Amino acid sequence: MRVAFCTLGYALALAEGAGPGPNGLAKTPPMGWMSWEIFRCQHDCANHPDTCIDHNLYEQTTDALVDGGYLGVGYNQVSIDDCWEDHHRDDSGRLIPDASRFPDGMKALGDYMHAKGVKFGTYSDEGTLTCGKYPGTKGHEEVDAQTFAEWGVDYLKLDGCHNDKDGFKTGYPAMGTALQATGRDIVYSCSWPAYLGSDETSKPFQDMVDAGCNLWRNWRDIQCHWGSLSSIIDHWGDYASILQSTAGPGHWHDMDMLLIGNGCISADEERTQMALWSISASPLIMGNDLRSVPEASKAILQNADAIAVSQDSLGRMGGRISDNVGTQVWARELSEGKVAVALYNKAGAVPPLPPIPTGSCDAWNKTENGYLEACGGGEGNVGSFKGLTLEEAQDACCNDPKCAGFDFKRADGSGYYKGNQNCGKTTNSAYDGYTKPSQIPLPVEDTADITVNFSDVGLSGDVAVYDIWAQKEVGIFQGSYTASSVPLHGSAFLRLSSATVAV
Repeated sequence: MRVAFCTLGYALALAEGAGPGPNGLAKTPPMGWMSWEIFRCQHDCANHPDTCIDHNLYEQTTDALVDGGYLGVGYNQVSIDDCWEDHHRDDSGRLIPDASRFPDGMKALGDYMHAKGVKFGTYSDEGTLTCGKYPGTKGHEEVDAQTFAEWGVDYLKLDGCHNDKDGFKTGYPAMGTALQATGRDIVYSCSWPAYLGSDETSKPFQDMVDAGCNLWRNWRDIQCHWGSLSSIIDHWGDYASILQSTAGPGHWHDMDMLLIGNGCISADEERTQMALWSISASPLIMGNDLRSVPEASKAILQNADAIAVSQDSLGRMGGRISDNVGTQVWARELSEGKVAVALYNKAGAVPPLPPIPTGSCDAWNKTENGYLEACGGGEGNVGSFKGLTLEEAQDACCNDPKCAGFDFKRADGSGYYKGNQNCGKTTNSAYDGYTKPSQIPLPVEDTADITVNFSDVGLSGDVAVYDIWAQKEVGIFQGSYTASSVPLHGSAFLRLSSATVAV
């Protein structure tokens, strides 16, 4: 009767887009490792034996997870990503692995992980094909869920290539229903919102909770460089207040994999990623080669106090509580009345601009074959022009109190008026830059002093400050705390509590 009931539930889910509801798993953000960031879709094992997607990679990573101490601090899962499959299903319609790369099959690989105390994660796609163009799960949700359960899978990432937003509405709930119908506890990672654009206010997160999703990728794939990482930080900061209502025990917003240990970002940037992922209650899924992580990066990944913030039992997502400016304050409410705070130095300490003079601009500061770019992209522009003489452009800027300077294209008299001139020189031989007197950019200090006001995070009176990176108590403070000389792209990571509460 149970099989018949579950099959009926699956059919209803597929027809109506109704999900099974929460599965009771992932009470704290999942922690583990996933292969995509470094190993991608490398299937040429003859020429790349150490980095191809095969059983050796996952067995060696399992060993490194255990022997390297990661399992002991909470990273309890090794997950396959795309490109593990054969290009065809078997005669009974089941997914099968590439036999040349997984000769003993997937259950044997799962058994290897389980024998070491590690959970087994795998990958499919709620589309006709995976992103790597292997067979997808669309229309096969029930049989694929049964297959994964028989293999001993503990975690499934279901991607969203080769489908559309209408297909997601029925497909993801159908897979959630099918997974729960197996009777096996399988954490369900949905990529549903990552394919719905950048506006987090328009995404159906409650539908994802109802579909049984435990976590979901929201936005762009992370790439191994600071520009990608910082854009994700900005995105989460901008939308934190929206995302917080649907984050909590059993369902989490996933910022994507940790780059820590790959050598593609600095140590300060690695600490910032760990701090802001933990404050944002994002899953901590490493995307590195665990066989060769430097000791300094390993110390960041295994920092017990940072992990405690991530795994805090209260389960409340934090976020940026300041504006998206050069120095920022991020905070997360923790259990026992404590608060985690990251003081993030995004852009260094930029000195304030002096007043912009008007009406007296005889001595222009000229930059030849280039111009002084305004901060903030288009936000720094206060107007464009075309067909002016140099003198006309100068006069217009001189008499406009909002204009700090302009870029002048000699060929046609076009250019842009700028609202500030504080981001340095951009080389372009077609333009000259003209800046009002006193508006030459001042030097930008890489380090910055950043302050958190205790009232902004709900604390008052004597507050005990604990430094998570140094793993030591700093002292008792009133009103505020200032972290000195926070490095560029770095962060001070703190745990705050009332001085009457044990730290």
